[in-house]
Amino acid sequence: MNAIKRRSFLKTSASAAAVSALPSIPINAQEATAPAATVIVVHGTDIPKMLAAGIAKLGGWDAFIKPGMKVVIKPNVAWNSKPEQGGNTHPDLVKACVLAAEAQGATKISLPENPCHPEKATFQASGIADALKGTQARLYRPAKGDYQAIEIPKGKVAKTANVPKDILECDCLINMPVAKHHSGATLTLSMKNWMGSIANEDRRAWHRDGLHQCIADFSTFIRPKLVVIDATRIMLTKGPQGPGDLEHPNEVILSTDPVAADAYAATLFKKAPFDIGHIQIGHEMSIGCGDLTKIKVERIEV
Repeated sequence: MNAIKRRSFLKTSASAAAVSALPSIPINAQEATAPAATVIVVHGTDIPKMLAAGIAKLGGWDAFIKPGMKVVIKPNVAWNSKPEQGGNTHPDLVKACVLAAEAQGATKISLPENPCHPEKATFQASGIADALKGTQARLYRPAKGDYQAIEIPKGKVAKTANVPKDILECDCLINMPVAKHHSGATLTLSMKNWMGSIANEDRRAWHRDGLHQCIADFSTFIRPKLVVIDATRIMLTKGPQGPGDLEHPNEVILSTDPVAADAYAATLFKKAPFDIGHIQIGHEMSIGCGDLTKIKVERIEV
């Protein structure tokens, strides 16, 4: 593997304006205070190398997947749109993660997704169905019998949900959304991405009863080992379906803290994290840290 070159690319990042407007902490204060969370931001154009570089910074795949584990990857594959339109997680990112899980000796790799469009056409148009050919991974739309009803003890509005059994029974859960605009939730990032796994009746209830609170409520229960946000291209308008206006930050964002990952990703849209209701609620409910002044952002150039 080529050596990873590290440097700051704030000036060239699509998020530069938003990040520069956020409060800064003196260097000596940053050194004296341990960060509440760490976010790895990898910039480049070779998606598999970007994922590998980010994972290496987090301690390597051994930190997440051991031989014999059951792995679930939750991409966004909700829309019948092509990879270049930014409606779904990039197929190259999904494939790279699957191949890594196989190399680590995972015995089962599942990708449960309840798409908004018919699954056969959606999975094909997204490029993910073809990307997974020849792998052991299973991308599927859960049937009624694939769900299990769960209670959300810390939920304030969403107190129950129907969740695919694979998610509940896996050893390593990886949340892999695409970053984009959302007409109801302002942005759809990692916490919002779980709506693509729950049953339709739950999705309808969340929209009806208070979307931002329900997103946060669910995230008190479902805790991924790893968050990988696809920000190689981001949809700025007409989300979540699109097609909308795009920008190309060429970034992959990794963290073990979903709130922190979403907080950084919000800056790509020139928004402060707490402009997004579910990020603020997630921070207040101690799901993770949404305060960028307390988050260590490490940048890698590939």
